[in-house]
Amino acid sequence: MDLTRRQVLLAGGALAAGGLIGTDVAWALPNEDGYELWLRYRKAPSAEYARLLTHIVVPTAPAGDVLRSAGNELEQGLSRLTGHPVPQHTTPRGDGGVIIGTPDTSALIAKYVSPAELHALGPEGYIIRTRHNATIIASEGKRGVLYGAFHLLRLVQTHRSVRRLDIRERPANTLRLVNHWDNLDRTVERGYAGQSIFQWDQLPQTGPRDEDYARTLASVGLNGTVVNNVNANPTFLSSEMLAKLTGLAAVLRSWGVSLYISANFASPIVLGGLATADPFDEGVKQWWRDKAREVYDLIPDLGGFLVKADSEGQPGPGTYGRTHADGANALADAVRPYGGIVMWRAFIHDFDPVTWASKSYNTFQPLDGQFAANVVVQIKNGPIDFQVREPVHPLFGAMPRTRTMAELQITQEYTGQSTHLCYLVPEWKEIYGFDTHASGPGTTVAHIVEGAAGVMNFGSDRNWTRHPFAAANTHGYARLVWNPALKAADIAEEWVRMTFGSDERVVRTLTAMLLGSRKTYEDYTSPLGVGFMIAGDHFTPSPDTNGPWNRADREGTGFDRTVATGVGFTGLYHPPVVGLYESVETCPDELLLFLHHVSYGHRLHSGKTVIQHIYDTHFGGLDVVRGLRRSWQSLRSRVDGSRYGTTLERFDQQVVQAELWRDSIVSYYFEAGRVLDESRSWAQVRQTGAGLLLGGSENQLMLTAGNASPAELQMTARVAGWTSGEGTVSVAPQEFADLAVPVTPPLTPQITAIQLDVTAGGLPVLGTTTQVVVTPDGAQCRLALDAGSATSPVLTGYQRLSPSDKWDPSRGVGWVGTGPQSRDRNRLDVLRRDFVNDTTARVLRVHVPAGVTEAYVLIGDSGADCYPTFIRSNGQLLAQSTFLLGGLYAWLKVPLEGGQDVDLELSSISNQHWHLNALVII
Repeated sequence: MDLTRRQVLLAGGALAAGGLIGTDVAWALPNEDGYELWLRYRKAPSAEYARLLTHIVVPTAPAGDVLRSAGNELEQGLSRLTGHPVPQHTTPRGDGGVIIGTPDTSALIAKYVSPAELHALGPEGYIIRTRHNATIIASEGKRGVLYGAFHLLRLVQTHRSVRRLDIRERPANTLRLVNHWDNLDRTVERGYAGQSIFQWDQLPQTGPRDEDYARTLASVGLNGTVVNNVNANPTFLSSEMLAKLTGLAAVLRSWGVSLYISANFASPIVLGGLATADPFDEGVKQWWRDKAREVYDLIPDLGGFLVKADSEGQPGPGTYGRTHADGANALADAVRPYGGIVMWRAFIHDFDPVTWASKSYNTFQPLDGQFAANVVVQIKNGPIDFQVREPVHPLFGAMPRTRTMAELQITQEYTGQSTHLCYLVPEWKEIYGFDTHASGPGTTVAHIVEGAAGVMNFGSDRNWTRHPFAAANTHGYARLVWNPALKAADIAEEWVRMTFGSDERVVRTLTAMLLGSRKTYEDYTSPLGVGFMIAGDHFTPSPDTNGPWNRADREGTGFDRTVATGVGFTGLYHPPVVGLYESVETCPDELLLFLHHVSYGHRLHSGKTVIQHIYDTHFGGLDVVRGLRRSWQSLRSRVDGSRYGTTLERFDQQVVQAELWRDSIVSYYFEAGRVLDESRSWAQVRQTGAGLLLGGSENQLMLTAGNASPAELQMTARVAGWTSGEGTVSVAPQEFADLAVPVTPPLTPQITAIQLDVTAGGLPVLGTTTQVVVTPDGAQCRLALDAGSATSPVLTGYQRLSPSDKWDPSRGVGWVGTGPQSRDRNRLDVLRRDFVNDTTARVLRVHVPAGVTEAYVLIGDSGADCYPTFIRSNGQLLAQSTFLLGGLYAWLKVPLEGGQDVDLELSSISNQHWHLNALVII
C-alpha cells in the first residue's frame, strides 16, 4: 500500500507516542540544555522584524546602568531574532530605529512622549509606541525602560506583529520579589535543582551566571530578591559577608533588581555580643541602627530585611514578652532613613493540627495598625503550608491598617518538587481573585496586597529548575505578580512559545498539559482539600501517619473547622465567606474535607459520594499522568533531543510516583471505611512495622492484606529479585489479614524499594512497591555498631556505641578525645531511633581487620533535618552524606585500609550536627 508523506508523518507520531521509535532517531533540531530558559532568541520567521527593527537608539550611559543593560539586551536579542546585526547608536540612523530612554536621558523621548503620560504610569511603567517609522520605548524611570525592552523582545519571540504598536503598561504591584531559601553551605531548603546558584565563597567576585540570573528576573518584571534563607544565619549580617554581597548587589542593580537580606532576630546577640535581643532595649535598638548604617554604606539601594521570627525555632520578640509589631518596628526604625522596608513573615504555628490554621490570624490580626509604615506583613497564600488546595488565608482583608503582601511558593515543596508537573498559575489566579468581602463585594486579594514574594525554585542545575517545565512556574509567578488580571492560558502559551518555539502542535499540546496539571496532581494526592497526606520529605504519600489531619475513621473523613461543631476556623472570614464555608451544603466540594467531617456516603455537588470521588480521582489521576507522558512522547520529533530526554525522564518518574500515590490513598481510605468501589475491585497489601531487615539472614516481611472485592480472596505474595519464600492467606470480602513473607535480603546495606509479586484471584493489587532498610546481620560482620545513647535498646547482634565508649584496643573501637552527644527519638526501629551527633568534629578509632577495604555508615534522623556528615581520615575526605530531610536515611560506603587502627573524623558544616546511627564492616 502506498502512503502519502502526511500519512507517514502521522504514523511516525503515533509510533513515537507509543515509545516504539528507537533512540537512534536523529533530531532535526539542535540540542539545548535549557540554560536560556525563556530568553532563547531564536530567529523569527517573519522578515517584518528585520525591516522594522534595524538599530537601537540608546542614551549614553555608564557601565552598570540599567539603560546600558536595556540597550545591550535589545542588541543581542533583536540581532538573533532578526538574523541581522541590530547595532546601538546614540542618534537615529534612518527608519526602523528602536528609541529608548526617559525624558531626562533622551531629548527624543521628551519630544515624542508626554511627561505627564509617563508620570501616570510611574517609574516602572512604560509606553511602547510606533511613531515616525520608529519604535519608541519610554518610561519615567530606567527600570520601566528595561521592562519595555523585554516586552518588545517578547513580542518578537512569540511572533506578534510590531508594525503599529501602542502599548501602555504599569505593574499592579510595587513589590515583586523572589525569596531564596539558600544557606551559606549552598544547600537550599526546599530546593530541588541542585545547590544554591550563589557562590558565596567567591563573592564579591561574580560570574556570568550571576549576570544571567539578574537579567532573567528583570525579563519578567521582578524587582527584588532575598538571597538567603528565612531561617537566617546571622553571618549574613556580618561585616565580612556584607562586603561580599556588594559584588552581587552591583550585578543585580544593573538589571533593576534590589537586593534584600533575611535577618536573624538574634543578630545583636550573635554578632554584637549583647546579652539580649529585646526590641525595647536601647542597646539593641542602637545595634540595629548601627548595622543599618553599615549595610547602606556598602549597599545604598538595599531593599531591606525579611524576618522570620518566633516560628519553627527561629528567635523573635516573644522571648521578651514583646509582640511581632514590637519586633518589626525596631528593625523598621533602623532602615527607615535609607528608604528600606522590613518584610515580616506571618507564618507561625505550634505544630498542633487543631490550632495550626488559625494561629497566624489570632496572632497578627489584633496587631493591625500597630506596625510601622515601612513594615509589610508577608502572608502565605493559605493558612496551612503551601498545600495544593487550601482556603485563601483569612488574614487577607483582616488587617486594613497594615501593609501586606502575599507569599507564594514557586518551588514545589508539597506539589511534586522537581518530579511532578504541577503548573501553579491557575492556583495563584484563584488566590488573587478570591473575594474577601473585607470592604464589601469585590475586595479581592489582588486589591488588598501591594506585592508578592515567590519562594524560588532556581538551583545550580544547568537548566536552573531540573524539570524543564518547572521554569513555567517561575515565569508565570512573575507575569502574574506584574498583572494579576492576565489569563493563565495566555501566560502558559507565552512561556511555551518562548521556551519551545511556536510550532502550533507543540504550543497546543504543552499549553494544555500545563493548564490541566494542577488539577491532575490534586486528583491523585489531596482529595477534596484534605491536605497533608504526605511524609516528612513533603514528597512521599503517607496518609496513615497524618491521621490528625485527615480524621479518617470507619464512618467518614475530614477536619471539622466550623464554628458550630468544630475548631471555629470558618469564623475568621468576613460574613459572606463564613456563610459559604460554615454550611456543608454550600461549601465548595474542593474544600469540603478541609472544613467539614462528613460520611463516606455524603453526596458532593457533583452527585458522587465522597468515597467514590476519592476512588475515581486517584485511579483517573494516574491515567491522566500516563496520558501526559504520551502527549510529551508525541512531540518527540518537534523538540530537541536533549530537552526531550530530560523531560521524558521526569514524566517516567511522575508515572511511578502517581501510581504510588494512588495505591497509598485508595488503600488507606478503603482500610479506614471498608466501602467498596462502585466501579472496580482490587486487592491491596501494605507493609507493617518500620521496614528494617537483616541482610544475609531470613526475615519475616510482615504485610497486611486487604480484599476490596465482594468475594473471598486467596492471596499469595513473595519478594521479587531476592531469595524469598511465599506467604499465603485467605481474606474475606472487605476484610484484612496478616501476611508473612519469608525473605533473605543481600548482606550489603541498602535502603531500597522492593517489588512484591502478589496474586489475588486475577484482581489488580495495590501497594506492591514498598521501601525497606537493610542492615547486615551482626553475626556476619567483622564489626557491627549500633550508635546512640547509653540506655536505648541495641539491635540484636550489634554492639552499643555511645558517647562514653572510649577507645578500647581489646574491643577495637571507641572515641579518641572528647566523646560526642547522643539523641534517642524513640521512633522507628531499634537501629534508626537513636544516634550519636555533635556540632564539633569528633574522632572515632576503629580497628580494621586485614583485607577489609570498606565500611558502611548509616546517617539520618527521624526528628530533624540532617546537614551533610563528612567522614575523614588523615585529612582525606572518605565519604559524605547529602542534606537529608527529617525521616530520611542514607548508607555511606567508606573505603578503608585493612590491618590497622583508623581514626575517622566525623564533622558537618559550621554550627550543624553530624549524625551517626550505625557502622558496619562486613
